[in-house]
Amino acid sequence: MKKNMSTIDTVYRIGDEAFKKLKSLSVPPYPKYYYETFMDLLHESENSEIVELSKKYSYLFTLEGNTQELVENSVSIAKESLKHFQDSSNTIRHFSDASNIELSNYQETANHSQSSGLLALFSSFQNQVLNELQSSEETIAKLKRKIEILERESNIDSLTKAYNRKALLEDLGEILKFGDERVLDLHLALLDADNFKNINDQFGHIAGDKTLIYITKLLQNSLRRGTRVYRYGGEEFVILLNRVNYKDAIKTIERVLVEISESKLFYKGNNIRLTLSAGLSTHRKNDTPEDLIDRADKALYRAKIEGKNCLREA
Repeated sequence: MKKNMSTIDTVYRIGDEAFKKLKSLSVPPYPKYYYETFMDLLHESENSEIVELSKKYSYLFTLEGNTQELVENSVSIAKESLKHFQDSSNTIRHFSDASNIELSNYQETANHSQSSGLLALFSSFQNQVLNELQSSEETIAKLKRKIEILERESNIDSLTKAYNRKALLEDLGEILKFGDERVLDLHLALLDADNFKNINDQFGHIAGDKTLIYITKLLQNSLRRGTRVYRYGGEEFVILLNRVNYKDAIKTIERVLVEISESKLFYKGNNIRLTLSAGLSTHRKNDTPEDLIDRADKALYRAKIEGKNCLREA
C-alpha cells in the first residue's frame, strides 16, 4: 500500500511540475502541451517504476482520439440532422398550404352561420403554424451558416492553421477533374522539416509545435496570394502550384527553401536553425492525387539522402 501511495505521490508531483513549467514559459496548460510536458518530466525523473507503468498501461499515458475525425463526423451528423429538420419543415408547410386552400373552398360553399366559428378556429391555428414555420426557417438559416463554418474549420489543421490533408485531397480531386484528357500546369511540392526530431529532443515538444507554426507562416508569406499551404502530417507540408509553368514552379520552391534557411527562430534564448527538403512532382495525364503525392514523396526521399535543404524533381 505504501509503495502504491509513493507512486501516486510521484505522479502528482510530476503533474504539479508540469503545470509550473508551462506557467514559467507563459504557455496555457492545454491538454496537448500539458501531456507533452508531463511525459518529458516523467522520463527525465528516471523513475523506472513509473516509466514501466507508462509502458505497461500506455492507454493511461496517451492522448487517444482523432480530433480531425471527430470534427468531420460532427459536421456529417449536423448536416444530416439539418436535412431532416428541413424536410420536416417543408412537409408541415405543404400540409399548411393545402389545408388553407381547403378552408378557402369550404368558406365559399358553406353558409355564414356554419362556417364563421369553425373558420375562426382554424384560422387561429393556421397562424400559429405559420409563425412556427417562420421561426423554424430562421433556425434552419442559422444552422446552415454554422455548418458552413464547421466545414471550413474541418479543413484547417488545428495547430498551424494551414489547410489539412483532407482539404488537400479535396482540392486535388477538383483540379484533376480537368486532367483526364490533357496535361495541366499543376505541380505538387512535398516539403519536410530537416532534423525536426532533434528540435523536439533538444528543446521539447512545445518548441517543436512553435517551429511548425513558424514554418507555416513563412511558407504562406513566401507564396503568391491564393496559393494554399497544407500540413500533410507531422513536419511535412504540401504546396500546390496550379496554372504555373514548370520553370516558375522550380524557382518558387527554390526561393522558399532559401527564405526558410535564412530565417531565424529564437526559442528561450536559442536560435533554432531551420531548413526544408522538397520533392516536386508535375501533373501527367490521368494522374490521381495519390500519383502526384507518391512521385513527390520519392523525390523528397532523394533530397533527404542527397544532403537535405534542397529540391529534387520527380
